[in-house]
Amino acid sequence: MAKVGAATSTNGAYNPTSTNPDAVKTWDEAKKQAQDAGILWERPKDDKRSADDILKDTPILRDLGNQEHVRDLLQDRVGGDIKTDADAAFRAAQILEHIEKLDGDGKRIAGGDIGNGRVDGFTRGGEARHNTEAGRLKDFGEQGFSVLKGKLPHASTANGNPDARKQAEDLDIKWELPESDKRSAKDIINDNPVLKNLGNQSNIKDMLKEQVGDFENDANAAYRASQVIDRVVMYNEKGEVLSRTDVSNTSIDGFTKGGEAKHGTEAGRLQDFGKYGFSSLPKINKTEDSSYKDFIGKNKSADETSKIFAKYASLINQNYDLIKGKTGAGDGLTIKDLQNFKDQNPQIGNDLKEALNFWSQPGAFSKLETGANPLTSKPDGKLSKDDITGWIKNEAPKDSSSAMSFLSSIVNKNVVSGVDTSKLNKDIFEHPEKHSTEDKAAALQELLLAQQLVVKGGQSGMWGDDYSKVAISNIARTNPDPKEILKDIDKQIDILQGDPEVVKYLNENSAKQMDKLLEGNKGLKDALQKTYEDDIKSGKALDKIWDSASKDGKTDQRSALAEFVTNAKLYQSALKMDPKAAAKDIQDAVSKSKHIGEFKSYYENQLVSGDRLKAMLKDHSFQDAVSTFSMETALYGSVLPPEFTEKLDKKLNENFTNLANEHIADGGSFKDIQKVFGLEGSGDLDVAKVQKLIEEVSKTNPDFFLNKDGVLIKPEQIVASLRGDWDSLRQGTKTLKEVMDIKGSTGANATDKGILHGVSGLLMAGITIARGAGSGGPLSDKQKVDITIGSVQAVTLLAEGGAKGYQDYLKGLNSNVKESLGKLNDKLRFLVSDPAKMQVELNDRMGKNAKSLEQSAKGVGAIANVIGSAYSLFEGVKALRSGDKVSAGMNLTSGALGIMAGGASAIEAGAGLFFPNLAKTALSALGFTGGVLGILSAGAGILAMLPSLIQEGKAQQKANDFGNLLGSYLTKYEIDGVPNGNIGDLPDSAWPKDTSVAS
Repeated sequence: MAKVGAATSTNGAYNPTSTNPDAVKTWDEAKKQAQDAGILWERPKDDKRSADDILKDTPILRDLGNQEHVRDLLQDRVGGDIKTDADAAFRAAQILEHIEKLDGDGKRIAGGDIGNGRVDGFTRGGEARHNTEAGRLKDFGEQGFSVLKGKLPHASTANGNPDARKQAEDLDIKWELPESDKRSAKDIINDNPVLKNLGNQSNIKDMLKEQVGDFENDANAAYRASQVIDRVVMYNEKGEVLSRTDVSNTSIDGFTKGGEAKHGTEAGRLQDFGKYGFSSLPKINKTEDSSYKDFIGKNKSADETSKIFAKYASLINQNYDLIKGKTGAGDGLTIKDLQNFKDQNPQIGNDLKEALNFWSQPGAFSKLETGANPLTSKPDGKLSKDDITGWIKNEAPKDSSSAMSFLSSIVNKNVVSGVDTSKLNKDIFEHPEKHSTEDKAAALQELLLAQQLVVKGGQSGMWGDDYSKVAISNIARTNPDPKEILKDIDKQIDILQGDPEVVKYLNENSAKQMDKLLEGNKGLKDALQKTYEDDIKSGKALDKIWDSASKDGKTDQRSALAEFVTNAKLYQSALKMDPKAAAKDIQDAVSKSKHIGEFKSYYENQLVSGDRLKAMLKDHSFQDAVSTFSMETALYGSVLPPEFTEKLDKKLNENFTNLANEHIADGGSFKDIQKVFGLEGSGDLDVAKVQKLIEEVSKTNPDFFLNKDGVLIKPEQIVASLRGDWDSLRQGTKTLKEVMDIKGSTGANATDKGILHGVSGLLMAGITIARGAGSGGPLSDKQKVDITIGSVQAVTLLAEGGAKGYQDYLKGLNSNVKESLGKLNDKLRFLVSDPAKMQVELNDRMGKNAKSLEQSAKGVGAIANVIGSAYSLFEGVKALRSGDKVSAGMNLTSGALGIMAGGASAIEAGAGLFFPNLAKTALSALGFTGGVLGILSAGAGILAMLPSLIQEGKAQQKANDFGNLLGSYLTKYEIDGVPNGNIGDLPDSAWPKDTSVAS
């Protein structure tokens, strides 16, 4: 920059020392004063304009006259010839901008003639009037930079203003784009229609740039500008959210026809921001949603997971109008509205982001959007404020169990959200092979919803009067007895849950969905962890479940324990816990429960003693009783302290073996055996048929027919022994029970063990095959072989006191077998291998046998199946306790699946002996569902009919609406609670006496 000498002033008011380039001190003083006034002394490095370019870009400087020597004085003050010195021209342009935008007190001037390209305020005679642009320019020429009050804002330097940044961040306005947000300035502007359409009335666009930066080219500046626009449009001066319909329009409202901004309007608030910066904006008034306050007040002991669900809902409620206005939503928010608001507003707080992310899940949204009337409203994709407050008040989980049940249902719904269930119908049951696994999983989820609807409807008194019973029945085309409806729903649910591909699909995909959900919701994951630490590990959740399961001073402790363990496993699965640590946590939690004494007492005095099994055998079939007993025993044995249960293992095995031996012939007769093994069903034994079956068993499982000397019993020896028993049965000198008694004289002679296994196994197979032929027509030869193998295996286990006893027996034969191996079946080579390998191979083969038996005897209720499965469960629990995960996994899985096929559901529903759908629940509790399936069927016994508290007039309309909702789930599947017919086939006795009320 060229330094110049002192200028002369025509009016003598000019002080040349202030700009004398030879007076370094004065020069530096001028630079500092300029900086204080917001004047940049030199052009930025990237500004390559010449003096002439600057003049062309600045008409007010280019056309400036010299009234009262203002042009000469300006040039002297900036220290150079503005026509040739680019930096001098740059300073001069800023000075004119300063006197045009800021008044004598340094306050920002808005509106008026700013930017009109001339200095206003000269009289016709050329005199500068006081307190005008001309007056301020004259004062500057006479007094220098010190006369400039206030700081000239620059869009180019706004980004680096630390004071402005602090003020913005104190208002929760993010200064820079998140790293993950790769939008350009143009993208951000396009995402905000108000910013995109912003005009420059009263210079508001220029003023906005001065405060946030050049938002048309700088992405961070555009990000700030978008947030400022939202604050101006969505909130009033007090920071209260606005809910007017015009909030969602695409322009700044509040300008007069002349372009002036009116106070108290969007235009006024934006103009104030341009004048005063971030200090003019209000902090958002985050008043806590009253429904959330009520929830916390009424549920002081709620776990952290339940609290965060309620908090997420309250955040949507609190920001409902803001979301609606910002997205231009119609009469209700949609999933897309929630997603768009979150995606287009990355500046919002993490809590709100998580709430939006959570409730925009299809499974979660469907729950929330029916919150106002869950018994009468089907999801329609629209969320109202009433839905949210209703859900928080009446439907939100309040403890760790209901919280996990809620979360699991959301995850499972997410898995099948892409299926259009309106296209599903009864064909999915009649021709399952024509439908995809995903469709079946979706049908299962829909029926689970229907199941919950019936249960909740019953609890709410929906069937509480004759009108409601008949109205619901006529509209939904269902049985007037909700228990019958529930039985029918449960039956179809069991079909779908019994499909291994459906279970596999749900398990694998629900686990993925859970991971995805928690990745986007750190607060939820933290809440799950805290609930797990505070409620699950401490045992408090178990005590709460115990209390809720207590009625009239009595507690169903089996249900309480199963529910607790199931939920604990689901929490552990969601949190990806180490299996070993997870198992220990559950054991410790049960030990910490104040009811540990009752659990121990029940295990020792009811299960180990066999009294529980004895009691069930009085009124129920052997299969059903053993199914329930073995699952209960496995459940208790896996969660009670190991040092307590292991000392009872021997007694448990002995008592079970004795009881099983007493009852293995229950329900069978010689007539059954005769039908299967008699010549054309006669009283004469079909030796060829029997011998062929024994040969088939010996091909794959020869070890069943080894005696203590390692000698392989020949098929004809077994047939000969069976012939003797056959004659005794035919003549009536012995009963089937006596013949099959493994603890009798035959079983006592170890040399005859191979014969014992074969004979008793054949008789057990005969009973099962006869049942199969009677219930579903003739069985194939393969099915008969599979049933015989499974039956011989079951008797073998029974004779040796379980799998461990049988393995010990085989180990004792090792040396004898080794010596004579060449003479024996090649299948026996595994007996002389490493003991550990022998155990694995034996377990694997016995598991396959059980699986084949399950498939061949499906629906028959094979005695052999439940006996083998019971021993597998007992052994699995022992292996789990000792840390043998491989053996535990094989035994528990095999045993649980065997029980599933053994008919446990009949005893559960019929007698209410255990938690609804015991087998599925206990299987989940033991950790073998492979994911977060969380399907707990309701069962008929859960339906408690409460007196209707609904006023009669409202009740009738509600019954009609409920019927419509229930019918929308069930009618298409033809589920009506009427076996082998429809409601037209029901007898008069099934209907209320006054059937005219709703006809």
